[in-house]
Amino acid sequence: MRRTAAITVLTATFTCIVGGLASATAAVSIPFQDEAKTAPLPTTKEVVAMMIEAQGGEEALAKHPTASMSGKFSMPAMGMGGPMSIQTSKGSMRIEIDIAGFGKSLQGYTDGVAWSIDPASGAQLLEGSMLESMKRQANSRGDLDLFKMWDSVKVTGRERFADTDCVLLELKSGKDREVRLIDEKTGRMIASRTVQSSPMGEIPIVTTIEAWKDFDGLNIPVRMSMAMMGQKQVIEVDKMDFAEIPPATFALPPAIKALVADKKAREAEKKAGGDEDGTPAKDDSGDGE
Repeated sequence: MRRTAAITVLTATFTCIVGGLASATAAVSIPFQDEAKTAPLPTTKEVVAMMIEAQGGEEALAKHPTASMSGKFSMPAMGMGGPMSIQTSKGSMRIEIDIAGFGKSLQGYTDGVAWSIDPASGAQLLEGSMLESMKRQANSRGDLDLFKMWDSVKVTGRERFADTDCVLLELKSGKDREVRLIDEKTGRMIASRTVQSSPMGEIPIVTTIEAWKDFDGLNIPVRMSMAMMGQKQVIEVDKMDFAEIPPATFALPPAIKALVADKKAREAEKKAGGDEDGTPAKDDSGDGE
């Protein structure tokens, strides 16, 4: 389980949850900031190396291809929350959050399929930006593969955040963008800014990391707060272990299997019916006039 799995994936899940709980709340626009100073900036490779070292180093990041994390999620202003768990193994992932008064929300990624099931939206396949985000977060190597997972990784400036001098690391892939605020002294990520795609549209999210903890040499955030849609969500991690996870854990739920089958059937029907521009499928029977 890596920093990305602990934060970015959860933002994708919580945009759906928050939308179901507070759909009438207007999204707050939180602009990205580039406050570059005159001092020379560290190189992108230097910043990424600092981040990896702050998480325990290359050996610690590569040591555990399988991980299980458990804790709790809460929305203090609404008095709601409940237990959460995240499991990742060799490119597959499953997230479960059970919120009292709302119900259980599930989300996962395996074999190129990203999905979610929650009381507000039901079962759905996640596509486009959300699919790509889930795929990145299911990568157990985390920031070791940062340059592979993103099209562009670069240092763009400096900013003081939470009384800490930070460098800004901007990540881009297609329409996806994330800005990480990295403590220039320790290499730890202090906060991140993203605009998360969701069924409700584009949602600006600011995540602040408030505490870290060492698990078998791997340092991960154990308390995070996220501001989105005028609401604050808090994530607290209690336990983490690296025991093997049965492959069946990541199997697609029946409702998701049905959606995948329906999608494949529609794609096959479309292909058989002709091209997208309406051109009929070519007749190769040889019976033409």
